[in-house]
Amino acid sequence: MTGKPVWRKPYDAAERVVAPRAEALVHSGQFATVSAAIFGLRRAVGGGVNGVASRVWHLVNLPAGTDVHRLRTQIGALDRDVRRLSLQLEQRRDLPMESDRR
Repeated sequence: MTGKPVWRKPYDAAERVVAPRAEALVHSGQFATVSAAIFGLRRAVGGGVNGVASRVWHLVNLPAGTDVHRLRTQIGALDRDVRRLSLQLEQRRDLPMESDRR
């Protein structure tokens, strides 16, 4: 296959028209302002929705996403502690006992 695929020619033509306009839009100050406003709005709405959802889950005596996240963090910390203690135990097993030295 030495030539370009059939779809490539119309794609390249469309890209030559659209790409410069899209670049100009993305690099404009208005785009940055609108993007920041949308991000802030999504965060505010998402926080409100998450708060309501959390209360609903708690009303039916089920854990909310924040509860699960907190538990996962605690389990991760416990896992690290168990691994550290296991390594320390292995190291102590490898040391000669006091009675073996005589």
